[in-house]
Amino acid sequence: MFVIRFALLSSLFYALNVSMIPLIYTFEASVFLFLFIRFGTTFCTSILITKSFFSFKKIKHERLGLWILVLSLLFGIQSWLYVEAVKYMSVGLASVVLFTYPLLTYLIVSVVKNKPLDVTTILMFFIAIAGIAAISQGDEGFYTISIGIILALLSALSYSLILIITPRMNSIRNWDIVKFTTLIPALGFLYLFLNETGFYWPQKEALMLSLISGVFFAIGMMFYHISIKKYGPVRTANIGYTEPLLVLIFGFIAYLDTITIMQGIGVLLVAIASITIEKRQLIQNKISRA
Repeated sequence: MFVIRFALLSSLFYALNVSMIPLIYTFEASVFLFLFIRFGTTFCTSILITKSFFSFKKIKHERLGLWILVLSLLFGIQSWLYVEAVKYMSVGLASVVLFTYPLLTYLIVSVVKNKPLDVTTILMFFIAIAGIAAISQGDEGFYTISIGIILALLSALSYSLILIITPRMNSIRNWDIVKFTTLIPALGFLYLFLNETGFYWPQKEALMLSLISGVFFAIGMMFYHISIKKYGPVRTANIGYTEPLLVLIFGFIAYLDTITIMQGIGVLLVAIASITIEKRQLIQNKISRA
């Protein structure tokens, strides 16, 4: 029971990090600055935990340089798309749409490996589509929330690709992967921030909130890796579904975000589809390893 707390703490800190995005927007902070601080904070945390800087010998020896670059770009794109999605829909609903990534991952792997989709998978796919359609029926306006949903789905797709590619790094420690894949996004977002049109230095409150959010993100990642090591990926993934629920709750408390009955049904449908596919995939992976 004690170990479960690591997974729950991971979800809590990830949810806190995500839930701060609308508040940071109120101070008109640059998206690129916020993302630079998030990735920069995580990079510095990985250096402190590993107590080392870069060592390219292993990466060069195992020819992982290209995959490290691809992962770095995907991490940056995934975070940027999600943060942009929050401009068009509530942070809680964006988090729910993001958590369609298990279904997208399963579909991509099935297509790549030419595996036929069974009835359950096809059914969950249509349930997820129905759930997303229900989520789009909000007070924000169909056009506006549809843009948010598309951005959140593209973010989920990027995250799916990250999950598919990351096993290629199995010879590198988790925190070393974090170290290698957060530096490029941090520098990239810093460059974009310094060169964006209408550059101006943000308020101190925006800087402070961005830093706190980055710390929450790094702490969440730390507990996530601890949970996987001590508790295993299966239950860690299952408990991870508390994150969008927490984001919905935090959004209601902090920003008075509300959802319609139809959107609530959509959230439930997406959760059912994603959790079903996630458990199915984990069981299949366990059987294949056995």
